[in-house]
Amino acid sequence: MNSNQQKLMVDDLLKIDRYETRPEKVELVQTHASWVFLAADYVYKVKKPVDFGFLDFSTLSKRLFCCEEELRLNRRLGSDYYLRVEKVVLREGGYFFGGDGKIVDYAVVMRRLPEEFLMRNLLAEDKLESKQIKSLVDLLCKFYKKAEIFDDGSFGSLKKVSFDVEENFSQTEVFLNNTILTRDFERIVKFSRDFLTDHSKLFAQRVKGGFIREGHGDLHMEHVCLPPDGPPVVYDCIEFNQRFRRLDVVNDIAFLAMDLEVNNRFDYASIFLDYCREKLGSLFAPELLFFYKCYRAYVRGKVWSFISSDPALDKDAFKEAQSRAGRYFQLAAIYAAPKPVGIFLLAGVSGSGKSYLAKVLENLWGTTVLRSDVVRKELLGLAGQSAAAPFGKGIYTRDMTVKTYTEMAKQAAEVISRGEAVVIDASNLKFADRKLFYKAAQAEGVAARLVVCRAPRPVIEDNLKKRAQVGSDASDADITITRQQRFESPDCDELEMVSWVDIDTRQDMVEQLYCLVTHA
Repeated sequence: MNSNQQKLMVDDLLKIDRYETRPEKVELVQTHASWVFLAADYVYKVKKPVDFGFLDFSTLSKRLFCCEEELRLNRRLGSDYYLRVEKVVLREGGYFFGGDGKIVDYAVVMRRLPEEFLMRNLLAEDKLESKQIKSLVDLLCKFYKKAEIFDDGSFGSLKKVSFDVEENFSQTEVFLNNTILTRDFERIVKFSRDFLTDHSKLFAQRVKGGFIREGHGDLHMEHVCLPPDGPPVVYDCIEFNQRFRRLDVVNDIAFLAMDLEVNNRFDYASIFLDYCREKLGSLFAPELLFFYKCYRAYVRGKVWSFISSDPALDKDAFKEAQSRAGRYFQLAAIYAAPKPVGIFLLAGVSGSGKSYLAKVLENLWGTTVLRSDVVRKELLGLAGQSAAAPFGKGIYTRDMTVKTYTEMAKQAAEVISRGEAVVIDASNLKFADRKLFYKAAQAEGVAARLVVCRAPRPVIEDNLKKRAQVGSDASDADITITRQQRFESPDCDELEMVSWVDIDTRQDMVEQLYCLVTHA
C-alpha cells in the first residue's frame, strides 16, 4: 500500500458509515506507529506499515501477528476492554472495517476507556488516592506471579541489560549539551556501568531465581485507568518486541514509579513502591530500583530527544520536546547521584518549603527526618496539639529552642552512627543552633550539608495560608511569625565546617533535587 492509498484508507475510515455501530463522529489520533480511530464507545487501532528496527510493521503478515499479540497480551491486564482483531477491507465504495472485500490491513478493537479516570488525569486534577494505587499493585502482583518465566538468560541477564543500557548511551551522544549536559551524561554512564559491574552476581541471581517475566514493558500513567466501578485496567503493553517486555519485574514497576516522580509526586511513588515491596516479596529487589528508574528516565529522555530532532516540528512543539527531554535526563542524573550520607541541615524561615523538601528526601531515599515542630512538642507532651504563641513566646522561647535543637542533635547522632543519613527540618536560623549538628557530624566522621530554602515573601505567605487551611500541620508559625524571623548567613568560620547550597523553592521538586545533587 503506497502513501496515496494509505491516505485514502485513513480518510475513508474517518467516515461514520464504515462502522457497524454508526458513531456520531470519528476522531483520529496518530502515533509514530499507529492510526487510532476513536468511534464513540470503541477504539480501532491500525498499525502503520513502518520499520524502525526495534519495531517492524512493514508487511501485512507482521501487522496481523502483532495485532493478535496485542490482543493476547493486553487481555492479561486489560480486563474485557480488548475485544477482537478486525480486518480492514477494500470493496466497492472504499475501505471498511469488516465484511466482504480484499483484506488490506487489520485493527485491534477495544472498548474506549473513560479518560477522566486515566491515572495521569486523576493525578493532574489531584484526585488520585492511595487506595487506588494499592488496588493497582494488587492487580500487578497477581499478574507478575502468574506471568511466564524466562530463566535461561535470554532476557534480563547482565549481558542483555548491558546491551540495552549501552544502546541508549550510543544513541544519545548526538544530543550532548543539547537536551542532556555532558556532566549529567558522564554521571549517568559511570553510575550505570559501575552498577552493572558491581552487581553482576545479582543479575545472574535474578535470572536463575525466575524473576525475569513476561511483563508489560511500558507501564506508566498513560496506560493505567482507575475506574471507580471496577478493577484497575492496564493497557497498551509492548507487543512488537519481546526484548522490551520480557524483563525483571523491578524494571517494569520502576517505570511507573519514575513516571510519578517526574510529575513531582514522590509521595505517591513511595506508596506505590512500599506496597510493591510488601506484596511482591522476593520478586521485588530494592537494590535494583534506582538503577532501573535511572534507565527508564534515560529512555524517556532519549525518546523526547528524538522527537525534538524532527524538522517538521513547529517552534512550540520543538521547545516542548526539548524541555521534556531535559527534565527526564535531569531525573536520571538525580537517580545516578550517590545516596545521601551524613546530615542534611535544612534552613530557612517558616513557610519557605523546608518540610516539603524534607518529605521528598524521605520518600525518595528513605532518609530519616527530624522535624523541630514535632520534637519540640514531644518534649513538652504536646504531640499533635496546637501551641500557637507570639514570636519568641510560649513554647517558642529561646531556652526551649535550645533544648529542642540539643535533643535533635542527639537523635541525629544516633541515626548517623548507624551509617544512615538524617534530614533536619527546622528553621536553623542561628549559627549557634546549626553548630550542634556540625559537631555531631564531625564526631561520627560524616559530612554535613546546609541547604538553605529560599522563596520570595509572597510565595512564603501563600504557603502559610495553604498550611493554615489544611489545619493539620505540626507547625504553629503564621505570617506574623515569619515576618520576624531572620536567617544568619554562614560566615567564613561556619563554611569551614559545612558545605552550603541555596535552593529556590519556587522551582518544582525535580529541579530542587537536581540542584541539590549537582552541588554535592
